[in-house]
Amino acid sequence: MLEFVEKLTLYPWLLVRTDVTVLRNAGFPDVTILHIVLGSAHFNYLNRMADGIGIRFEYETEIPEVACQATTRRSIEVPTSSPPADTVSTGLPWIAFPTSSDPPNKTHGPLNLYRVMSSNPEARDLVREWRSYQLQGTTQLDARLRAHLGLYISGLNHCEYSCYWLTRRLEELGEPRSFCEQLASGEPPQDLSAGHQALFTHTRRLTYEPAATKEVHIQELRQAGFDDRSILQLTMLCSYFSFENRVALALGIPIESEK
Repeated sequence: MLEFVEKLTLYPWLLVRTDVTVLRNAGFPDVTILHIVLGSAHFNYLNRMADGIGIRFEYETEIPEVACQATTRRSIEVPTSSPPADTVSTGLPWIAFPTSSDPPNKTHGPLNLYRVMSSNPEARDLVREWRSYQLQGTTQLDARLRAHLGLYISGLNHCEYSCYWLTRRLEELGEPRSFCEQLASGEPPQDLSAGHQALFTHTRRLTYEPAATKEVHIQELRQAGFDDRSILQLTMLCSYFSFENRVALALGIPIESEK
């Protein structure tokens, strides 16, 4: 279990169906595997929230801050090749979908992401609202830019599932397929303004090495014109897609049929 969690945290794009099979053979039923994945993915969200905005201990402690541990923390290498072949969607998830059905009149969006959590309707509905909230436009991070960043993060993580749905969203907003494919390959847009360059640089940092975030990086975003509320919203967006990508990658969630 711990080997699986470590891989899910550091190298989610390398997970394959066999990793889930190993857990099952070790005695974990599918519902427990789901809980392992959701718990690990959630802490990938929480850790990025803490590291991304410099949350400090709110009580007296002798535990050193992250900055004091930075020299001993292993560096995550950017993937230089495609994920293993059996991470490609086959139309079947790596664990059994719960039997309960999705609520009526909610037929758009990444249904399989929600369906995998349907044994806990409250959690499923919260994730649905959580995702919708992250993609709603705000003053400094409009809906198009949020989808750009989400697709870029999903491309960095080689998450085919999230890339598919974010590409669909951007095409509905009028973005050309070639631009979406660039983001889905983990490449930032060309000819970025200084402000947007700072956004994409910070997004990459939060995706791969959130503990490397320093106060100077927040200052760079401020100097690029982003206020603290927008920096918080950016951190939430990056943290959310680190969660979603890991759930999809760890469970082999298939892309929904077009039928």
